Amino acid sequence: MRFNGGMSSDATSSDETIDAGGETAGAQAPGGAAPSGGQDRGTLRDVANSLGISSAVALRALRGADEIKPVMARRVREAAERLHFPLEELSDATEHRGVVAVLVNTMRNTWISDLVRAIRIELAATGRTAVVVPTRRRLPEYPVAADIDAIEDLVHLGVDGFLMVSDLADMDRVLEATGNRPFVGIGCSQSFTGRFDTVRIDDEVGQGLLVDHLVSLGHREIAHVGGVGAEVARERAEAFRAAMARHGLSEQARVEPGDFTEQVGQTAGSMLLRGSRVPTAVTCANDVTAVGVLAAARDAGYSVPEQLAVAGYGNTSLAASGVSQLTSVDPNSDRLGALAAQFLVERVSGHEGPTRDVAVAPSIVARRTTSAGPRPETAARKRISVD
Repeated sequence: MRFNGGMSSDATSSDETIDAGGETAGAQAPGGAAPSGGQDRGTLRDVANSLGISSAVALRALRGADEIKPVMARRVREAAERLHFPLEELSDATEHRGVVAVLVNTMRNTWISDLVRAIRIELAATGRTAVVVPTRRRLPEYPVAADIDAIEDLVHLGVDGFLMVSDLADMDRVLEATGNRPFVGIGCSQSFTGRFDTVRIDDEVGQGLLVDHLVSLGHREIAHVGGVGAEVARERAEAFRAAMARHGLSEQARVEPGDFTEQVGQTAGSMLLRGSRVPTAVTCANDVTAVGVLAAARDAGYSVPEQLAVAGYGNTSLAASGVSQLTSVDPNSDRLGALAAQFLVERVSGHEGPTRDVAVAPSIVARRTTSAGPRPETAARKRISVD
């Protein structure tokens, strides 16, 4: 059963990925000399490293950008000539090549796959294509600097612009690395409003739909798992509190810290079920977290939904699976992806208007995990030992 948010705002799983973070050929010889070997030639990164600047700055200098001081521009050009950097390639890189880079912080979330599909459909209508670039990798050998290098390499390859899905770390460095290419954020936090075009989920509507749904079933003791790991998580937790306050349930509104992972969801769920006042319903920052809460309920001997209602966020394939049948908020991924792609194409085509921020209204898809209200004996239940 699907319920739409009352406030609409206008504004396939991807298997094509590239990893542009690796080193390019033609490493700089010691002392800034040209790479050895008759056929070797320097890269943009070689030029930048020889001067202690970023590849983005070096590229802007070679293209004659107004903000680069003449002294720096001359030094960069001299370094490029010394390292045999192919200056003739710059003219090709300035032309629109019809390729857009989509920066994602995970490839395991089906919500992102839905977004990428919508982006590709919209871009294809204008003769463009998208390459998906994994970023913010959580491994020691892939620090934030590797993501910055990847973005700078994409600029050198001549991508038309960037679409960022969710939030990335160190946005100041990310934006600098893009070399003033058009940049649009999708599903990101409100903190980026005004810095670049943003198309985001209206989380106030989304959390409001969940709380309205649960209250209509008779729930009052409602908790939320989230608020940790990203600014978006914090905003969803605040939206939950606001929705509870609207129903006069501020005292019952409880937020158990958790991020977007199943493991943390299970830990947070266990904490809630061991507390002095056990909730009758739990909303979560995303579907993956909700799966963790479902596992905690199973381990503690709670039946869902008879003893505990659980709801997620994202309406991913996890929610729709026969095992979970999880009530979830559908973020309207097709609309988010298409609108963001439209904004980027407009910027690539020369649109210079003020930055835009569009909140797309989601809807709620009610499934088995919230198909019953609280039993009379659980409406004000106390702690149940699960030791």
